[in-house]
Amino acid sequence: MSTLTPKENYIRVLTHQVPEWIPNARQDEVNYIPPEIAERAPGDGSIEQALGGTGFDWFGVHWVFQPHVRAATVSHEYPPILTDIKKWKEQVKFPDLEAIDWAAAAERDKDVFVPEKLANITLLNGPFERMHALMGMSEACMALLIEPEASSDFFSAVVDHKIRVMEKILEYYPVDQIELHDDWGHQENQFFSTEVWNSLLAPHIKRLTEFGKEKNIFLRFHSCGKIENLIPSMIEAGIEHWTSAQTINDIEGIIKKYGDRLVLTGGMDMASLKLGAIPKDEMKSIVEGQILNLCRGGALLPLGASAVVGLKETINEILEENKDFFKKPDNCLLPV
Repeated sequence: MSTLTPKENYIRVLTHQVPEWIPNARQDEVNYIPPEIAERAPGDGSIEQALGGTGFDWFGVHWVFQPHVRAATVSHEYPPILTDIKKWKEQVKFPDLEAIDWAAAAERDKDVFVPEKLANITLLNGPFERMHALMGMSEACMALLIEPEASSDFFSAVVDHKIRVMEKILEYYPVDQIELHDDWGHQENQFFSTEVWNSLLAPHIKRLTEFGKEKNIFLRFHSCGKIENLIPSMIEAGIEHWTSAQTINDIEGIIKKYGDRLVLTGGMDMASLKLGAIPKDEMKSIVEGQILNLCRGGALLPLGASAVVGLKETINEILEENKDFFKKPDNCLLPV
């Protein structure tokens, strides 16, 4: 019988050790966003709106919840707040964190986290996401190329804001990990070149990873999209944990090459599961093959999109049936 708690077992993966069993990211972790941290419009309290609902965020951007994708998007009915990246100091007002009663919020939330599970708070809208939320995607991408100095200055201010938020979190909440969102890619490629990422984003991402090390807190960086070509740069900037590692990327290849330095969460959004309803036994066969292959060595925390009907339950079932996975010596080694 294991002497580890789910949190202790989870931390083994985060510290690049082989765990006793494959952690269940949905069950072994408590993931929370205090409503005061309004990087998107606060949700209605439902699971569907955990990452935001309809209304204004704390920068004044208006969001609309889209039920069909279970996510909120920036409303096009309102004009952009930022019209020129060179004017960001004039046009962008950062939220006053001192106006928030953090002690009262933490008291209200005192029962959210439980000692035996990993405690995570998620911060949405990182530097690039905040930029295009304020000014639009095409304008943001053009700004990176036309006004790189102003873009970098803006990213620096956003990271200053993120660090201030994290300081408040660490002062008032008993967290083990903070997840930082900033999507850098789409279905087929990155939003911008690796060179742009290295010159404009990497220095500011490195400030976040250095803050995490200084405060002895785990950081999980979320980026959707096909960003596998960014992986070496991400590791160079200090990123050690990437979610959601979607299968439009070569997940197995990434684990083989970087699994001793990078933890991945995801890897369960195979295209075959998105084509429509498939029989439960067929879904289980597909997912089980993926888990038993990619979880070797302990570099992958399997996680599937809740929008795929039955996937979460299937992953739970497979992980429960394979509690002894790492008792087989070959499964303790990363794929080669």
